[in-house]
Amino acid sequence: MPLGGKGPLTIIVLSVETALAALCIGLRLYTRIAVRGGIGLDDHLLVITWILQLLFTILMIVSSIYGFGQHTTDISLEDVRLATKIEVIGQFTVSIAMGISKTAVAMFLMRIVVIKWHKAVLWFWIVTMMGFSLLLAISCFAQCTPVEAIWDARITEKTCHINLTIVAFIMCSWSAAMDFFLAGFPWLVLWKLNMSKKEKTTICTSLSLGILAGVCGTVRTSGLQVLSESADYLYATADSIMWTSSELTITIMCVSIPVLRPLWTRVLGGTSVSDRYYKHSEASSGIMTGGRGRKSRGADNSFAMNTLPAPEFREQANTTMVGAKRPHSSTGSEESILGDNNIHKTREFTVSYETRKDMDP
Repeated sequence: MPLGGKGPLTIIVLSVETALAALCIGLRLYTRIAVRGGIGLDDHLLVITWILQLLFTILMIVSSIYGFGQHTTDISLEDVRLATKIEVIGQFTVSIAMGISKTAVAMFLMRIVVIKWHKAVLWFWIVTMMGFSLLLAISCFAQCTPVEAIWDARITEKTCHINLTIVAFIMCSWSAAMDFFLAGFPWLVLWKLNMSKKEKTTICTSLSLGILAGVCGTVRTSGLQVLSESADYLYATADSIMWTSSELTITIMCVSIPVLRPLWTRVLGGTSVSDRYYKHSEASSGIMTGGRGRKSRGADNSFAMNTLPAPEFREQANTTMVGAKRPHSSTGSEESILGDNNIHKTREFTVSYETRKDMDP
């Protein structure tokens, strides 16, 4: 049947937000792999979140084709059953995605914080959020027996053990509370860490945008009473579906922005702190060069010797110094003396000096 009601708007909102989330995650992965040199658990969790978000969007598009977003009186009973069944599957999917997205934010902060009680607080939010998410996901199908009674009004003999409205209210309220918590927590725990002020400001400010996700969650929670309106379920839940997608997308954006800072810096032609360790010099064949590593300033790659007296010179010598070699290395390759957990690139620099005649024996 043709689209109608809030169906077209739902498709547009979910499709745009899914594409935006894909862009953020794609740039995040590129930055982590190409600029930083590796990905972490939080990145994997975001990829899983986006896959579930994509599945949720596809399901809601199909549900809209059968009548989601329209009044029950405007579509056939068969279409009502199909649209409702597909929507319930979509709700199951997005419930899990919501929990994983919040977990990804907490795991991102877990990579930075060092104090035990900070980690304990984050684990508390992770465990409780995933618990409520799984509870809501299971409740989507376990609320009534037989399961088919959830979307098939012809089944009159049924038993409903779980009030989905109450479960959804608890989960969505907790999700919104976690959004507000994660927006303020970085300002408390990161500001005293030994990080550059720009890095801390970027992380804290971007995660503070989670307040917007909290607002979306609050609006969604305030309208959850529509879950009990089975007479016009497909139309009544359209707004809740869109607010859910918005909250999920904002969460993905907030946790992706801090990671994109090195990429943004590189695009603008500068270098971030990490770039100074991982930037290769064309002249060194893959070995790091000394100085700050900025191509635009050749003076940064040399050491100023003009403070030394230089009356008369007889000869000039060049000494090349490379990163220290490990004493018991079986490969014989140059490795950093800082160890495997620090900088893995060696840095090569050349010091030119000149000997004075009056210093000869």
